Amino acid sequence: MSLVLAAVMPHPPLLIPEVGRADLGKVKNTQAAMREASRQIAAVQPETIVMITPHGPVLRDTPVLMAGEEMQGNFGAFGVPQVRLKARIDGELAGNVALAAREKGIGVVMQNSALDMLDHGASVPLYYLQEAGTGRQCLVITFAFLSYRELYRFGEAIQEAVRVTGRRAVVVASGDLSHRLIPGGPAGFNPRGREFDELLVEHLRYYRVEEILGMDQKLVSAAGECGLRSIAIMLGSLTGMAVEPRILSYEGPFGVGYLVALFIPQAKEHKSHGY
Repeated sequence: MSLVLAAVMPHPPLLIPEVGRADLGKVKNTQAAMREASRQIAAVQPETIVMITPHGPVLRDTPVLMAGEEMQGNFGAFGVPQVRLKARIDGELAGNVALAAREKGIGVVMQNSALDMLDHGASVPLYYLQEAGTGRQCLVITFAFLSYRELYRFGEAIQEAVRVTGRRAVVVASGDLSHRLIPGGPAGFNPRGREFDELLVEHLRYYRVEEILGMDQKLVSAAGECGLRSIAIMLGSLTGMAVEPRILSYEGPFGVGYLVALFIPQAKEHKSHGY
């Protein structure tokens, strides 16, 4: 089997109804898109969700793969500990990702702990995926602060591992866009935040991989984002495929950009960007 779908999903805890409450109405487009994306992911019946998160244990030059038996999480940090999630870890796929990455010169850390906890970068998308009836088996990966092209190559390793393992898999890039869209936003305000979000969404809409990997670092820094590295890995996992992008929603009412998008592989093109 192989990678059958990929997605970008945001992870604000306020998307959890018990957390967001009255504020949910201000992100109704995002919530509707999360449910639609999750419905479409469930429809392709994936065996494993590969979740790329920016909020797990982040290392400078080494991605971290969760390799225990099960991960659990709750939203106690946001006042609702009764909302709980758990997922089996696909240990076989984790091992093959590590092997494929090392063959590309990218080291990985395998975290195998009875205390493995789902961070909110993983648990918010997983809440909607499990609501739709999927996401009970996952491989959760925290990105590293490698270059975007190295992260793209790591994504290629994920694709190779999915193929070798024989999984029917979906890759989800969890990440929010600029945190600086409005005065009083969580990371302050920078007018370039909106510029970054509009440019990245446009590049994704037309699947401009090279332009995304080569985005101006001054613009990226000004935006204060946490999603571009997850997206770079996701793009690498789709290497060699013809891809149909579908932007389902984008909004930023609280000063953080929330993007929901699907990327549907059509057929092999038998080529790679060669990063």
